[in-house]
Amino acid sequence: MNLFCRLTRVEMVKIFSKPRTYIGFATIFLLVPVIMWLVRKYGLDIYENALGSLEDSFVFVGSLTNGLFAAYFLMNVLWVHFPFLIILVSGDVMASESASGTFRILLTRSANRLQVITAKFVATFFYTFSIVFFMGLCCIGFGMLMVGGGDLLVFDKGILILSQNEALLRFLLAYTLAVWAQMTIAALSFLFSTLSSNSVGPIIGTYAVIVVSFILSVLRIDALRYIRPYLFTSYFDVFFAPFAAPIPWSEIASDMLRLGAFIIIFYLISVFVFLRRDITT
Repeated sequence: MNLFCRLTRVEMVKIFSKPRTYIGFATIFLLVPVIMWLVRKYGLDIYENALGSLEDSFVFVGSLTNGLFAAYFLMNVLWVHFPFLIILVSGDVMASESASGTFRILLTRSANRLQVITAKFVATFFYTFSIVFFMGLCCIGFGMLMVGGGDLLVFDKGILILSQNEALLRFLLAYTLAVWAQMTIAALSFLFSTLSSNSVGPIIGTYAVIVVSFILSVLRIDALRYIRPYLFTSYFDVFFAPFAAPIPWSEIASDMLRLGAFIIIFYLISVFVFLRRDITT
C-alpha cells in the first residue's frame, strides 16, 4: 500500500509538472471573468426572453440576472466543450511514457504493472477532480464577485426559485456529479492512451467518439432508442439533475451507476492491454 501511495504521488507530480496540464486551468481562469464581465455589462438575453412571457402576470423589480444564474448558464454552455480540457491531459498519461520508453525503467523497480497503471489512473482522476472543481469555483466565485449574488431562478418544467444558500449546495452536488461524468471521458481517453504511443491519437480519437456518441444521444430517431442506453453521453446531463424540483435521487443513482460501469470497463480494458504489452522493444 505504501508503494502504491508513493507511485500515485509520483504520477500526480508528473501530471502537474507538464505545461499542458495548465492549459485547461488557464483557459478557465481567463475565460470565465470575461464572460462574467459581459453578463454584468449586457445581461443575458436568454434570461430576459424566458421571462418576457411572464411580464403580464408578474412584476419584476430590478435585474434578475445574477452571478449564480450566470454560473448555471456556463454549466449549460461549456459542458459540451469542457471534455477537451480533460482529454488533453488524460490522453497523454500513458502515451507519453510509451513514446519516451520510460516504462522499462519504471518497471525495473519493485512496482508491478497493475500498480503502475492503477496509480496513473488514480492520478488522472485527481486531475479531473481538480479541474472540474476549479471551474466551479471560478464560475461561482467570479459570478458572485462581478455580477452579484441572489436567488437562482431555474427553468425546469416551470420556474424553480432557489435561495442563495440552497443554490450553492445544489451547485456543490452538481459539480460532484460532473466529476463522475467527466471521469468517464478521462477513462476512455486513458484507454486510448494505453493503446497508443502518441498522445495526438488518443486526443483526437476520444473527441471523435464523444461527438459521435453525443449526436446519437440527442437525435430523436426511434431506431436509436435501442442504442442510447449503451452510450455514456446519454447520462452526461446527470449533473443538471440537482436543479430539478424535487431532486430525482433515484435517477441520479441510476445514471451514476451506469457511468461507473463505463469507467470500470474502460479501466479493465486498459489494464488488460497494458499487462500484455511488450515494453522491451
